[in-house]
Order: sequence, then C-alpha cells, then structure tokens
Amino acid sequence: MNELQNEEFQQEVLDMLKPKIKSVLNQTDMQNREDLEQEICLMIIATIKEKEFKQLPTFFELLEQEKTAS
Repeated sequence: MNELQNEEFQQEVLDMLKPKIKSVLNQTDMQNREDLEQEICLMIIATIKEKEFKQLPTFFELLEQEKTAS
C-alpha cells in the first residue's frame, strides 16, 4: 500500500475539504445533513483509495533534472 493512501492522508484530504462540505450541506435539510456528510466522506475516501497518487519531485530534484537534461 502506498504511503500516501494511508488513513493519515485520507484524514488530511477530508480536513482540507471540510469547509466546502459544510457549505454545501447548508443547502440541504437539517435532518439529512449528518447522513449526507458521512456519504460524501465515504465517497471521497473511496476515490482516494482507487486513485494512484504520484510523489511530486521537490524543487531541488527538478533543478537537478534540468541540469542533467542540458
């Protein structure tokens, strides 16, 4: 299992999206918000698990690649 797909990464993504999720939930009935929030979070987690995330190179790695390509 890729280190980026662990529970910590999933929680980080959910935390970043939480304000948007809350703002969208304000458009629904109060009685449905909690269930809908859980469903949205489950869909996000499922998407994270099925996608393959690549580790981005650092700035210095990009510079090094640029030097060797020249």
